[in-house]
Amino acid sequence: MLNRTRWRPSSITAGAGVLLAVTLLSGAAYTLWHEHREADVELAARQALLVRVLEDHASRSLDATQVALVGLADMAARGAPADVLQASLGQTQASLGFLRGLALVDEDGRVLAAADPADRQAHIAPRALGPWPAVGQEHVGRFVAARSLADLDAQRRRVIVPPGVGFIPLLRTLPLPGPDGGRQALLVALLNPDALANFQQMTLQDPRAAAALVSLDGQVLAATGGSELHAGQHQPRLLAPGAPLARVRDGDERGRWEGPGLRDAPQLGTYRALRARPFVVLLELPRQVLREQWLAMLRDLGLPALGLAAALLGLSGVAAAALRERERSQLALDHAQRQAAERERELSAIVGSVQDLLFRTDAAGRLSFVNEGYARLSGQSVSGVLGRPLDALFGGAPAVAALFDTGAAEDALPRQLRAEWVGPGGQPRACEIHLVPLHHPDGGLEWVGSAADVSSLMRAQDELRAQLGLARSLLGSSPLPTAVLDHDNRYLDVNRAWEQFTGRRRSDVLGRRAASYLSADEAALHDARDAELLARGGEISYEAVWHGSDGRRRDLYISKATFPDAHGRPMGIVVCFMDISDFREAERATLSARDAALQASRAKSDFIANVSHELRTPLQSILGFAEIGTLRAREQPRLAPLFDDVHRAGTRMLGLVNDLLDLSKIERGAEPLRPERLDLRAPADDIARELAPLLAARRLQLSCALGDEPLIALADPQRLQQLLRNLLANAIRFSPEGGLIELHAGLADGGEVRVEVADRGPGIPPDELETIFEAFVQSSATQGSHGGTGLGLAICRRIAQAHGGRVWAANRDGGGAIISLALPATRVGDTQHTSR
Repeated sequence: MLNRTRWRPSSITAGAGVLLAVTLLSGAAYTLWHEHREADVELAARQALLVRVLEDHASRSLDATQVALVGLADMAARGAPADVLQASLGQTQASLGFLRGLALVDEDGRVLAAADPADRQAHIAPRALGPWPAVGQEHVGRFVAARSLADLDAQRRRVIVPPGVGFIPLLRTLPLPGPDGGRQALLVALLNPDALANFQQMTLQDPRAAAALVSLDGQVLAATGGSELHAGQHQPRLLAPGAPLARVRDGDERGRWEGPGLRDAPQLGTYRALRARPFVVLLELPRQVLREQWLAMLRDLGLPALGLAAALLGLSGVAAAALRERERSQLALDHAQRQAAERERELSAIVGSVQDLLFRTDAAGRLSFVNEGYARLSGQSVSGVLGRPLDALFGGAPAVAALFDTGAAEDALPRQLRAEWVGPGGQPRACEIHLVPLHHPDGGLEWVGSAADVSSLMRAQDELRAQLGLARSLLGSSPLPTAVLDHDNRYLDVNRAWEQFTGRRRSDVLGRRAASYLSADEAALHDARDAELLARGGEISYEAVWHGSDGRRRDLYISKATFPDAHGRPMGIVVCFMDISDFREAERATLSARDAALQASRAKSDFIANVSHELRTPLQSILGFAEIGTLRAREQPRLAPLFDDVHRAGTRMLGLVNDLLDLSKIERGAEPLRPERLDLRAPADDIARELAPLLAARRLQLSCALGDEPLIALADPQRLQQLLRNLLANAIRFSPEGGLIELHAGLADGGEVRVEVADRGPGIPPDELETIFEAFVQSSATQGSHGGTGLGLAICRRIAQAHGGRVWAANRDGGGAIISLALPATRVGDTQHTSR
């Protein structure tokens, strides 16, 4: 009554309207907050990815220039002819499109050789490009406002250079050979900041964003047009506390900042330091852009939600007023009906709660009332038995009918009986019947009583007796020695297998304490385990050594379990043991054989590594002499092919040696992995571009389907590139000319990043799909016709296994093979390991 009065439909309707309006406004507010947060997180992730791309491009540009300088410096130091050096400088500049020029300058500032004809014969100040590094070292100088070295020649007419036009010098000092021995020269590469800025602009593709490459002292080396700065300018606020350069100096190599950066207005920025250079890549977007997006969402979502909430409140008020009048008339009728029904429910609840059969009969035993307990007991309806004798409910048992035999009213006393009969389907049934007389004032007699079904109790007793017999049979027939102990650790029973194993008779040990026939040390071990098990209950297994009467040592596997008493507490222990002496002997022999095999494998790996290492030095000399011979024999048609053959053979032999070294390092773990979180799509694209000349030479087409979803894995970048390179090179080697190679990548259902390389080659025999991943093993379908050493796929599998992944092969319909790589995909919170 109280609940219905308090929560009326009108109140519920009004409250529901208010609740819906509040829920709508709360949902709209949460959606606005969530969208604002998601936009900020998405912007941070996009900026982090873009700044990493810009940092990688700048690092690779500097690394490529450094590698080129090392090769040119080695050529100049060996005394290469001037025309050869001049041609190499030109070819290097042509291959590295981000260079303004390359030149060799002596200690007096004279340009000895240059890729740009305008720089040749120029004479500049020796320190115009900055301090010279030590011999054999590189140094990146500060921004120089000049188009070329010729603009730095004081003897020539001074050229006016617009702001932002210049170059970044990368310097390497080398000794001069020949007559100039003892003197030094400077090999300089002029990096074009505009090339870096153009790449930054194309990567951003957002006129509102700005990016720049700056030095640690705040000098801008390359910047996009939106940064409001040009190359060569200094920006002091980047060095202020909390600014990006100040954080990098404090050791924070990447991160985000908010506030002024390249531009005066507040920015949302991301920075990342180059891996091995004192430079930082900055990327920023005005804070106003994110604020404008949020205001637009507020206008598009918040205002409609507010209007809809007002409409809901109005409609709920009208509905509540209409329901209030109807409730007043309904309350009076409900009160009268509840008073009548309450009494009936009380009596029904009392009778219905009784689980036993309740009945009422006349003096002759004919039923006048039966409760619902009969329906539960017999499965029949109550109405079908009224008026029938009580014994009909119990299969017509004569003993039940005899309960109502009375000679006089004074003989009508309380009576009880256990009736047993066979129910429908032949199932035995049993009930305990209690009968009480009910005397009327007019002398009439009726009976009331109850009947409790004890069939389950009797069946349980029979089953218990059967189970006890079964337990005794199982104990006696068990082939394992088994004993039963009581709470005081004394023998209650043992089986025949126990007697045969211990050599003791059952009659001699019953009632004695367990382990009394063992030595003191062995008995203490078993007694401690038994005490622990009885204290906590459950099961326990352990191994122990037992010395038999013949003095032979035996290894036993012992299993013990408690059995409970009537209160559920441990009452005793069942002990079962097994002789595992032969198994332990075999295990020790297996471990000894495994140790010998591992020692032999390590010796093999050490031998291969040492031999391969010793072969690399003479192979490098052979390749060097072959290159010199090729250069000097260009004018001798008969001699030049010989040096080419030597160089090709040496290169192939060096590749084999390198593969052997890689395989040995991976097997021995001599070169630990340096994993980091990376997207597999980037190295896959790099390898595809790297192998483009091989594809073109064989007129092959490469179809890449890497998807739009990030494929993040924790992997060593160098080893991952080696693995992908081997898989693509393997497909190129076995594909027919003019064929198609397919490179697919994506996320598998099992939480793995999967890469598949498919070709249309001869395929792999089914029984060789696993053996091709063994070292020095090639498929019989391609052996001898495509070259190779049989190490590429073996290295791939070793690298994949070192990353917790796997590599396997399969044949595709229509011919060809598919090599698949699967690596565990990383999740949010995975630890990132990087090497610096």
